[in-house]
Amino acid sequence: MGIVYLDLDNFKKINDAYGHMFGDQLLQAVSLALLSCLEEDQLLARLGGDEFIVLAAHTSQAALEAVASRILTRLRQPFRIGLIEVYTGCAIGISLAPRHGQDSESLIRTADTAMYNAKEGGRGQFCVFSPEMNQRVFDYHWLDTNLRKALENDQLLIHYQPKITWRGEVRSLEALVRWQSPERGLIPPLEFISYAEESGLIVPLGRWVILDVVRQIAKWRDKGINLRVAVNFSARQLADQTLFTALKQALYDLNFEYCPIDVELTESCLIENDTLALSVIQQFSQLGAQIHLDDFGTGYSSLSQLARFPIDAVKLDQAFVRDIHKQPLSQSLVRAIVAVAQALNLQVIAEGVENAKEDAFLTKKRRQ
Repeated sequence: MGIVYLDLDNFKKINDAYGHMFGDQLLQAVSLALLSCLEEDQLLARLGGDEFIVLAAHTSQAALEAVASRILTRLRQPFRIGLIEVYTGCAIGISLAPRHGQDSESLIRTADTAMYNAKEGGRGQFCVFSPEMNQRVFDYHWLDTNLRKALENDQLLIHYQPKITWRGEVRSLEALVRWQSPERGLIPPLEFISYAEESGLIVPLGRWVILDVVRQIAKWRDKGINLRVAVNFSARQLADQTLFTALKQALYDLNFEYCPIDVELTESCLIENDTLALSVIQQFSQLGAQIHLDDFGTGYSSLSQLARFPIDAVKLDQAFVRDIHKQPLSQSLVRAIVAVAQALNLQVIAEGVENAKEDAFLTKKRRQ
């Protein structure tokens, strides 16, 4: 026996946007689409919410992978409900008896684990269960328990990375959160930010970061040091109005006459809900914050969005900067991006300049 376990992408967002009746109709349409991908001896069941399983009594790993591939291909196509067209992909996990479980309960559990592993790898993928994945499940539950404690017990801290001008001056910084765990030591953000996003803890985490940064800027200001600090925002944080309210109140309480925060957004923030993003960005801009577009050139935004949104700066992704002095294609791309940015009166910030040759090339282009 084998199981294909799938979880739909974006179903909650679609439900919230269009209502539960629309969501129910979408689930019916998805069910029919899934049935069209199955063989005659395979059974489809809905576990609840936006999760489905395919049961196959006499099967092989190759057959289950073929089903998973057909499902992924079908769910890349849009679904039309009435006049509305929506996309909902999925992540898929596969388990097979007796290797991955002796009964239906253990097979569902291991397929579920494989599905979460597929999600970690990005949307639109499937994974076959392996025992190593159990460690990832343990890590997930460890994060679920301990990241909440970290927020409550003051275990988070901010590291500040300088942003250096082409003249060698430090005029601003970037705030980078770290977790000082009593159990595991210093934990970098790559190991917990994705979980914070998925669990919703990114909202209180982001609020803590922004308030701690503002307090630190106030301490520097009182010593005669005036610096701006960039803080990363995700789409989920951007949608949380309490974050803007908390920042505005903190600026008032600390007697700031301006907002010393640079809001760093990835291109995906502008895509997921562009109307909301524009409204919130305008709020931050009116407060005096600068808006920086992070990892520019690696996402899905178009050049028209640079004109549509009140962007103050673009950050060149490190992929364009690494070894740029010996990469003609990267040099051409950077020249083009800089030309567009200058035409729109935007600052250009290069990420990840790690050596003198990269610095020399970019500095030379700045002076030209």
